[in-house]
Amino acid sequence: MLTITTDPRLRALSAVLAATDWPDREQRPVPRGVHPQAHALKKYVAPFRDHPAVAFAQAALDADPDPAPLFARALNDEPELSERVRSFAEAASLETFWAEHEAGWAQSVAEVQKHVAALDFSAFLRELFDSIPDELIIHPNIAYPTTHSFGVSAAGKLYSIMPPRKAVGESPPWPFGDDRDYAARLALHDFVQAQLADLLGSRPGLIPPGEHGGGLPPEFRAEHPAWEAQVVELFAYAAQIIFLNRIEDGAGDSFAVFERRARKLAILPGVVDEVTNYIAERGMSQKCGNIETYLPVFVEEVRRLLASTAAQR
Repeated sequence: MLTITTDPRLRALSAVLAATDWPDREQRPVPRGVHPQAHALKKYVAPFRDHPAVAFAQAALDADPDPAPLFARALNDEPELSERVRSFAEAASLETFWAEHEAGWAQSVAEVQKHVAALDFSAFLRELFDSIPDELIIHPNIAYPTTHSFGVSAAGKLYSIMPPRKAVGESPPWPFGDDRDYAARLALHDFVQAQLADLLGSRPGLIPPGEHGGGLPPEFRAEHPAWEAQVVELFAYAAQIIFLNRIEDGAGDSFAVFERRARKLAILPGVVDEVTNYIAERGMSQKCGNIETYLPVFVEEVRRLLASTAAQR
C-alpha cells in the first residue's frame, strides 16, 4: 500500500532542525534557494533556539552530519527524542504555525499523489528483494532538510522523505507538480536505500570492506563518504533508471545520460547492466539467488568497473 502524506513527527522534527545550524550548513559551499515554507519556518522558530530539543538535535548533527538517523529515530518514536520534540512543539505553538501554512503542505501532497499514486513501487521492489514491508509512505518535505531525499525503514514501513527539486541558483525549488520523473525516481531510490540499510544493519559485513572508489567523482564521494554508502547509492541509481524505463520507454536512459555527464559517473551504464542482469536471473543462479547472495557479487562488479575506468584514463 502506498500513502502520500505529511507525517506530523517528521514535520515537527523539521522545525527543530530549522532552529539548529542545519539551514546554514545547507548554504555551504554554494548558496541555494529554499521553499518559502522552509524560510518562514526558520524565521518562526528562531526565538526557540535555546530549547533543549534544539541542543539535543544539534549534538546529534555534530556527531553525525547526516540528518537521516535523527528522522529514523523520530519515526521509531524513540522516547528520548520524541519527548523533546513534543516539548518544542508546545513551546513554539507549532500547531498554530502549521494551521496557517497548511495549504502549501497539502498542495505538495496532492502534486506527488498525482504523479505516483498509480505506480506499482511494491511490484518492482519485489524484483529486487525477497520481502518488503506492506506499507510504503512518501512524505513530501517542504521544510528541512532541503538538500536531498532519503529513505528510512521504521516500524515495519518504508519511508521516502522527499524535498522539491532544486532550482537554478538561489531561486525557490520547483513545485512537485512540475516533474513526474523526479518524484517517481526519488521515491524508488529512497525505498531501495531504506531496504538495503535494513538488510545491512542485520547482516554487517555483507558488503565486503573497501576503500573509497577511486574512480568515483569527488562530489559523489563527498556526498557518500563510506564505501558501503557508495555501493548502496550505485545500486539505488541503477534501480531508479530501470524503474523509470518501465514507466516510460527511454525515461531512465535519458536520466542516466544526464547523470553520467553532469556527475561524471562513467561507470553508471555498467552498473545499470549489472542490476538489470540480476533482476533477469534472480533465483536462477547461485550468484543471483537473492539480494544477500548478490550484493557481494555487485560489489566486485563495481570494483571491476572502477578499475576498467581508471585504466582507460
